[in-house]
Amino acid sequence: MFKDKRVLVIGASGLIGSNLVEELLKQQANVVAMGRNKNKLEEVFSCCGNKERLSYCEGNIVLGLDSELGYFDYVFQAASPISGAEIKACPIDTIDANLQGVRNCLDYIKFMRDKTGKSGRLIVFSSATVYGNADNNTISFKEDNTNNGENLSAPAIAYSESKRMIEVIAGAYVKQYDLDVCIIRPSYVYGYTYNMPNTAFYEFIKKALNGENIVINADKMSKRDNIYVKDAVSGIIKVAVSGAKGEAYNISTNGEGNNYLSACEMAEIIKECVCTELDKNISVIYSKQKCESTPGVLLNNDKLKNLGWDMKTDAQTGIYETVKEYYENEVFT
Repeated sequence: MFKDKRVLVIGASGLIGSNLVEELLKQQANVVAMGRNKNKLEEVFSCCGNKERLSYCEGNIVLGLDSELGYFDYVFQAASPISGAEIKACPIDTIDANLQGVRNCLDYIKFMRDKTGKSGRLIVFSSATVYGNADNNTISFKEDNTNNGENLSAPAIAYSESKRMIEVIAGAYVKQYDLDVCIIRPSYVYGYTYNMPNTAFYEFIKKALNGENIVINADKMSKRDNIYVKDAVSGIIKVAVSGAKGEAYNISTNGEGNNYLSACEMAEIIKECVCTELDKNISVIYSKQKCESTPGVLLNNDKLKNLGWDMKTDAQTGIYETVKEYYENEVFT
């Protein structure tokens, strides 16, 4: 479906973006990978195949897109902060990256349609955080259940509310200008990426592969809907090709394949992997008591499955593959 299509991936050096670029190249798309640092992009994709179809664009989407880039059949806007520490420390930067970034993409798609007469499709990356948090029971949210947002005083509210707002903006452009836009709401994506994200899951992997014990300081951690990055990418591509204009789609497991896990439960699987597969001797240490996994949020994926998508990777397989790929590439050192 992507053979010889021109595709722009914004945020290409990130977890989802980098894996998406590699899959698009396998499908013989002509990909422009955009990020804020060209040297980083070249490092990330130094070993990927079909590099004759890959070019780089150094830039910040907050500042807009150069019209010299030309028309794209598909634009994937995946650029956004994901580190909790960064979101809390720089809420204005987080809001700008989400709101202004999506607005610039929408304006670019409209400009190119007016100039060329061809309508490219924009895939807007929203988030599971638009659903808010669970209270005392596990909740599985469908795409139209968006009335449970976080409290405005929540630590990461700049992220979750700006993600909600980009959906409003995208919907407004669809209604007023008839642009071709789809929205995706990924759950918690994990997997290998060249630049390890600054999150607990990847910190656990780094410590485990260096032969250090994993220390859990919390006494409670919420379960969450996790999805292996290759499954997430296949779902995103399915929406890009077959999703309905103006619609939102959960990219999620809904807990299938034991993917409904807290971070401390994922830490135990990481430990099991490095001990059994890589012959290391480490433990998961709980500084208070054994961490309780509390109810969290699931994302119903019936709408995505109705497009013909199926999840393929259970949690143990996905985490094992992630750990072993970091070990083989020595990116953790």
